[in-house]
Amino acid sequence: MGLRRVALRALFAWIVASGLLARQSAAEGLTGYLELNYNHSDADTADATGQSQKSTSQAFAQRYSLTLDKRIYPNFSVLAGGFFERQDSTFETGGVEGDSTTTSTRPFVRLSLNTPLYGADAAYTRNEEKLKSSGGSPAPTVRETYSSTLYWRPDGFPDVRLEYFRSNHFDKDHRTLDTTEDRFGITTNYRPVTPLELRYQVSSDERTDRLNGNTFNDIHHNGRVNYADTWWRGRISVASDYNIIRDETKTRAGGAGEVSFQLFPFAGLSGISDIPDTGALDVNLLLIDGDLAAGAGINLGLPPPGGEARPRNMGMDFGAATEVNTLLVVVDRDVAQIADAFSWRIYTSSDNLNWVLRQTVFPAAYSSFFTRFEIRFTNVTARYVKAVVAPLSIATPSASNFPTILVTELQAELRRTATEVAGKRTSTTHLYNLNVRTRILETPSLTYEFGYLARKVDPSPFPAEYTVSNGLSFLHQFTKVFSGRARVAREDGQTREGRRWSYLYTASVTAVPLETLNHTLLYSGVDETIAENKTVSNSFFLYNNAKLYEGIDLALGGGLIFSETGKGEKADQTQINGSATLVPHSSVTINLAYTGSTTTASGGEVPGDRKTSSSSWEANAAITPLPTLVLFGSYRTDSRSTGGSQDTNVTRNYVLNFSPFPYGTLHLNFSYSETVRSADDTRERSILPSLRWNITPRAYLDFSYQKLTTDSPVLSADIRAFSGTFRTNF
Repeated sequence: MGLRRVALRALFAWIVASGLLARQSAAEGLTGYLELNYNHSDADTADATGQSQKSTSQAFAQRYSLTLDKRIYPNFSVLAGGFFERQDSTFETGGVEGDSTTTSTRPFVRLSLNTPLYGADAAYTRNEEKLKSSGGSPAPTVRETYSSTLYWRPDGFPDVRLEYFRSNHFDKDHRTLDTTEDRFGITTNYRPVTPLELRYQVSSDERTDRLNGNTFNDIHHNGRVNYADTWWRGRISVASDYNIIRDETKTRAGGAGEVSFQLFPFAGLSGISDIPDTGALDVNLLLIDGDLAAGAGINLGLPPPGGEARPRNMGMDFGAATEVNTLLVVVDRDVAQIADAFSWRIYTSSDNLNWVLRQTVFPAAYSSFFTRFEIRFTNVTARYVKAVVAPLSIATPSASNFPTILVTELQAELRRTATEVAGKRTSTTHLYNLNVRTRILETPSLTYEFGYLARKVDPSPFPAEYTVSNGLSFLHQFTKVFSGRARVAREDGQTREGRRWSYLYTASVTAVPLETLNHTLLYSGVDETIAENKTVSNSFFLYNNAKLYEGIDLALGGGLIFSETGKGEKADQTQINGSATLVPHSSVTINLAYTGSTTTASGGEVPGDRKTSSSSWEANAAITPLPTLVLFGSYRTDSRSTGGSQDTNVTRNYVLNFSPFPYGTLHLNFSYSETVRSADDTRERSILPSLRWNITPRAYLDFSYQKLTTDSPVLSADIRAFSGTFRTNF
């Protein structure tokens, strides 16, 4: 009861003070907030043996933030402030009691000078965290950073940017942690003429681990030349870029510890799928753009009722087989409270189609300072690597506080022991890309395409990799109804496996007899040989889309894929998919979808024919009889058949959401959801009423109560959780 009394007293005090603070904050550039949060939960669980257990937990968190953003002179500004958080927690499980206190203090200051020609800024940040558990002594750790930047941007001349960064990470007694990182960099960009851009960057990074006696120094050079232009009234377009990367590393090992080498992929990849062992991921450049603040379109937070709950797939394409053992997933907020609820599965692939599970990491290490997960796994060597993780489960305590957890960046590292990489290492990577398009005919459109891509790493046991492509593309509108396009190309090159040559064919015909009706017939083929291993693949697909009436949309497609390898392996695949969207009334939406595929394989090392098939269909409906009432239901089946055995899983989901008072200062919400899965014979039911009172435009009170029931053959749980939050902004 101690925490509850403290929470109520603090809540009353801040409600009284919020009005005064709001008036006092009228000073220019001064903002901040006060937030108090109380959580209490009781859980009764029972396993498959019938053994039951009761547990209780409660936590009270105080968060205070104050920021001053003031422009002292027209070109000079100051940004300063601080953040303080304290969380007191108690728990009791099976008669065992415990408590902990976590405090975090983060003061910061930044001075900025900004003019059109030159600028400078200097910043200091200190993050001190202290954890005290029952029966133990506090364990404070500190990370302080210093940074400064100078830049010069003359019009018509090369711009220059100088950066310096120092980070000290240590515990108060310097007994378990004592590291320093110094980084200095120079970047210059120059565009002498419009089509040409030149860029050069050099940086020096030195990391010192005093406790283990390890020192790591890396000098990184990166030069890039970009050229893009059109000639002959736009008939010829040329795009070319050359990138050279040189790394010089020196490592002195005095004991234990690791050294991290960052890896730089060609592309970021992402997708949503509950069958992560098959299927290509889409390119997502936002995952690797270096912006640690902006989201990359991947949300790990608690899905809303009826929302997308399938696992998130995020990965990288390194362009060639690369050794890696660490992925860093950066998110946009501190999720230390629920970080251990995520389970990460690591997959690798050679073609971005077929994936192999390598390891499951649960839980992954989490850093509150960097707001990132550090997923460390056994070394793998592959071109494609991805991490698969399900979004936050409603069964996670305090999950309702995290509806949005945006992934902002995905980074890869190769970590090795200091003794393993001791000494000096040098590597140079050359990357060159050239694309030339020449329009031969205007009508019909006929274009010649030439491409050249090369990659060379020195030193490397492999020869330089390159691809030369020559192709012709055709596009023509035959009539008002029919149009067609086609492409044929020959590619020659060198891969790590050996010499490569291939022919690529695509052709399609599209018919649009009505604005509401269209059909497309598509053919694609590949005849490829790598190191005398030949692969042939041909596919035919037909796609149809129709809008029969207002509120009735249909889509139906299907195709055949025939493939054969030089080892005598053959595979014939049939695919079909269809969907329908029905809107019989403005308040009713019905969706129907079906996908299915059947593959017959023969030859190779396994005798006989092998047949596999998979299918899934789903029906869902959303009904809004009143603006304040939403009803949703879905029914989905997933079936897979292999070698005569068939496995079918059914998932049912029901959601009700009621908000009787959508306007005014008092908002009441009631949510009910139920999910039934036959795959693990699990039923989850959640009842969640909540109340929000907007006291003023700057302050609110939020209360919620959740009752979650889970029944399965391996575990039954009854969880009851109460949460209250007061926040005032000024």
